[in-house]
Amino acid sequence: MKIAAKRKSATLLTIFGVVGLVATAVSSARAAPKAIKLLEEKGLNKETSLLEKVKIAAPVYIPTVAIGVSSALCIFGSNILNKRAQAGLIGAYTLIEQTHRSYRRKVRELYGDEADQKIVEELAIERADKIYVSGAYIGQTCDLSLDESTGNLVLFYDNYSKRYFESTVEQVINAEYHLNRNYILRGYSVLNELYDFLGLEPVEFGNDMGWAPTDEGEYWIDFNHRRSTLPNGKEFYILEMPFGPRLNYDDYDC
Repeated sequence: MKIAAKRKSATLLTIFGVVGLVATAVSSARAAPKAIKLLEEKGLNKETSLLEKVKIAAPVYIPTVAIGVSSALCIFGSNILNKRAQAGLIGAYTLIEQTHRSYRRKVRELYGDEADQKIVEELAIERADKIYVSGAYIGQTCDLSLDESTGNLVLFYDNYSKRYFESTVEQVINAEYHLNRNYILRGYSVLNELYDFLGLEPVEFGNDMGWAPTDEGEYWIDFNHRRSTLPNGKEFYILEMPFGPRLNYDDYDC
């Protein structure tokens, strides 16, 4: 019960804050006639200073001020909890990414690049019976259509999102080109742009992960296309990104 309440604390604080704002407006509307009546009973006139009027009417508005301050604290508290949750999530993804890179680096050091590639191929084959996505050829925001006679449909495996999809070699290369075109002209690209160009569904955090030029270079997003074969003899291409997208990619701008 305590754990569930802790997980929902940011949402609860937001709800309390919104309810408090409504209550503040209602309380203020109710306090106004009382304040006017109180001022009239005191027999004040136009010569009475504003400070004196405030001193007389202020007690009437104490509940309104209390509700308003409580509402503001709830909203600020919700914002702080959300930022902490986002920081924790980014830290977790960064740790996972670093662990993955360290693991692959150690595999290459101990067993060579051929063993690393073999592991990737075997993982792709292992998932073949579980994941198979047939994607459209055209992204909704960019026309990548080609003449059907330019190539045959082949099976691709995106090693980053662990998904299979069907497309032509020409259209995949075209999607990679448009991603890099945006990268060069705009100065950055995000992961979901690539999947949009490939006709695939976007992935979670795909708009928060991307590429931007760094001090070390990285002025082009490279892709590898390695051919492999499923147990049933069907050939497919493994789509790899040697330099994958990063969270907070804009922090690396030159």
